[in-house]
Amino acid sequence: MVVTHNLTKEQKKILERMQNRIDYIIKAYKEYLDALAEFDRTGILKIRGKVLYVRKYKSGQENEDK
Repeated sequence: MVVTHNLTKEQKKILERMQNRIDYIIKAYKEYLDALAEFDRTGILKIRGKVLYVRKYKSGQENEDK
């Protein structure tokens, strides 16, 4: 048995606005998470093309994974 829900135009508009907000949030956080992943690889934190932080290594040693 399949149950269907009939949505009003107002409910559809609300759902569409919610989906747009969710898409925006996912896009924004993805940008920051990608920036953090790049920082882990390169040691440079860059968001929107702007360098925010550069990792400094002690006594010239590269970052070594243990």
